[in-house]
Amino acid sequence: MKEIFGEETKKKKAGIRLVREELFKIVFGVEATESTSEELEKAFDIYLSNNEDFVSTLSESQLKFLQTSVKGISENYYNIKDTIKANTQNWAYERIGLVERTLLIIAAYEFLKANTPIEVVANETVELAKEYGNEKSYEFVNGILANIGKTK
Repeated sequence: MKEIFGEETKKKKAGIRLVREELFKIVFGVEATESTSEELEKAFDIYLSNNEDFVSTLSESQLKFLQTSVKGISENYYNIKDTIKANTQNWAYERIGLVERTLLIIAAYEFLKANTPIEVVANETVELAKEYGNEKSYEFVNGILANIGKTK
């Protein structure tokens, strides 16, 4: 995991893409332990204290995006999961892989609550799925996001 989440990877990325990746790591940790939505904000506080040097390099808009996203996902956690469940045809939510589930939670929040255009959300999510998931992850994630996009 160190290679995947390592410092070298952080240095190569910038902007909101970098922040989305950090958000992925935070939500991934919460999903991996099957924690509650309340745990997400606690995990974020721990992330901030454990990554002070990195966080200090973020711009004000990057930090605000990260804070707003964590708070928004936490507040809408169960509605987001219900939206994903409603758009996973013939696929039980519980069977969705951890990487894919995490990416879908973030993407569904951005699309439904932050009103980020579906094209932007889908593109960023597909790129993260290619990086962190298996060879079919991006297709699966893209298909579910397309379904969500049709219902909005």
